[in-house]
Amino acid sequence: MMREPELKPKMPQKRPLDILFVEDNTADVDLSLREFKKAELEVHADVVQTAQEFVERLSAKAYDVVLADYRLPGWTGMDALELLRQQGKEIPFILVTGALGEEMAVECVKRGVADYILKDRLVRLPVAICRVLEEKYLRDARLWAETVLQESKARFRTLTETIASAIFIHQGTECRYVNRAAEAITGYSREELLAMSSWDLVHPDSRKLVMEQGLARLRGEQTPGRFEIKILTKQGEARWLDVTVAMIEYNGRPAGLTTAFDITERKRAEDEVRHLVASDPLTGLANYRRLLEVFDAEAKRSKRTGRPFALLLLDLDGLKKINDAQGHLAGSRALCRLANVLRLHCRAIDIAARHGGDEFALILPETATEAAQQVARRISERLANDGEQPPLSVSIGAASYPQDGETIDQLLGAADRALYKVKASIGETGSLPSLARGAPSI
Repeated sequence: MMREPELKPKMPQKRPLDILFVEDNTADVDLSLREFKKAELEVHADVVQTAQEFVERLSAKAYDVVLADYRLPGWTGMDALELLRQQGKEIPFILVTGALGEEMAVECVKRGVADYILKDRLVRLPVAICRVLEEKYLRDARLWAETVLQESKARFRTLTETIASAIFIHQGTECRYVNRAAEAITGYSREELLAMSSWDLVHPDSRKLVMEQGLARLRGEQTPGRFEIKILTKQGEARWLDVTVAMIEYNGRPAGLTTAFDITERKRAEDEVRHLVASDPLTGLANYRRLLEVFDAEAKRSKRTGRPFALLLLDLDGLKKINDAQGHLAGSRALCRLANVLRLHCRAIDIAARHGGDEFALILPETATEAAQQVARRISERLANDGEQPPLSVSIGAASYPQDGETIDQLLGAADRALYKVKASIGETGSLPSLARGAPSI
């Protein structure tokens, strides 16, 4: 357990100073006390002459200053300074002595004497004491601040290195600190993360959000302290993070503290649930609920842009005959074959859905009638040549938004009427036209 930092040091100005004299001449002590009185410096003084008395006093009482003569019977002031150090006492030590050569004075200061005052200039003693006490206060205050800072850093690092969430500290786009969890989540080593720009870690899908958040903070606007972003790991894997951002001071400068939890598994589970809710369990295509959502989105877009979109309604021919002749498993396989064609051979923006039974619907954004006819022919050809048995064919009716209807029911109705025209033409000619459109028939 780390110890608590000591109390912040204070200047001993509002109480009498405790001074320990190391002096064999009581008259010199009296002269010093007289100078203190003149300077209105209140003191409590103790006097010792021998080394044994000096050590005993240091053990029994705390002193603010030690004033020592240089030449003492059987020992010296420098011997007293050494004993003071052996006791582990950080007390200012001033020599109050007679003539002291310049070389000797310099040597004493090098060995740790705070100051030296000649006995014929004792008027300087109060000023010297105040100065060395102020220096000690400043030194202790600096040491206290450094100790608090180091212990705060130690506590911070102990905390951040043991928690499961990733910690990032950034100044601008430069990363200044990361913890062990950040390494585990990103796949990068600590050294790599500190050397790279945070921008390189953000997934392209989330860069706009991150940039907007940063600009808003720079403008002093209130921004959500918590949001979700995607990152790219060193292995190129996309992972979702739930991040909380706060402003702190780091090494004397403003910095952003980001705490991040890996929510990738939760996101995957949510996506799976959304997929299950919006998909057909047999074919994996969108279900009718999802079809409605896509239609509404495309209708709004079409009204905004003035550009149409198309809807194809597909009916798998002869499904009942397949079920009767080869069983429902073969019938289910036939439905999945058509679903695979729709999934593999349509654009990424096209939405294929199972409308129900043997019917499928396909929404084609940004698609006019002629292009929709080409899509229908391509689907018919792909299905007829998929290389599986029994051979399959599909009847397709088309409708265009907004020409053939402005609601999903109107558009499906138009496509359904067109589809039955195809069915009727099969009965009359025995051939399979690829497509019929809502009005007029193609």
